[in-house]
Amino acid sequence: MINLLVFIHVVAGVAAIIGMIGALSTRKGANWHKHFGSMYVYSMAIALLFALLIAIFTQNLFLLCIGIFSGYLIYTGWRLARIKSGVQSRTDKIVIKLMLLVGVTMFAYGGYMAANKNSLGITLMVLGVIGLLSAWADLNRNGTWPTGQERIRAHLTRMGGGCIATTTAVFVINVQTSPAFIAWLLPTFFGTLLLTYWLRRMSVDTAH
Repeated sequence: MINLLVFIHVVAGVAAIIGMIGALSTRKGANWHKHFGSMYVYSMAIALLFALLIAIFTQNLFLLCIGIFSGYLIYTGWRLARIKSGVQSRTDKIVIKLMLLVGVTMFAYGGYMAANKNSLGITLMVLGVIGLLSAWADLNRNGTWPTGQERIRAHLTRMGGGCIATTTAVFVINVQTSPAFIAWLLPTFFGTLLLTYWLRRMSVDTAH
């Protein structure tokens, strides 16, 4: 059973990577960007669903939290691309509150892992803080999503975070570091730098 779940997870993950590369390499707002973006989102939804099932069957709370965190970034990025009215749905509000709960769990469990000399606890604490801050910002919008140019920036930020999560999944499988948390956080560090640069360039281009 686990082997089948892993197989489906990997196949969907490969499709997600193809969609991610396609979306990043095409002009934002163009049809091909939308098609590749949809391919990425739906493939990642399948990959994350099976990752969560694997985490549940293997009783791996670390991977369960990471999967929910990654799913939150991709879900909110997808919603920001589709909902131009700026109104959060009931599902959106439930997902936001779920991420707040999971974020607290990630930070607390990460602290427990770190106290027991498991360096991956640092990863969980860092990502937990990112998840908490993201969900808290969404909660404080009083039932609305950003609109206009702010919506586009928020969409790019969340989908960029999702792409970092996808890249991290590939990176940690192929690269081993000591301590282990370095491999988990390196993509986040460099990806955040690139995303910040990209958003600043977009702001400059928009201003001109």
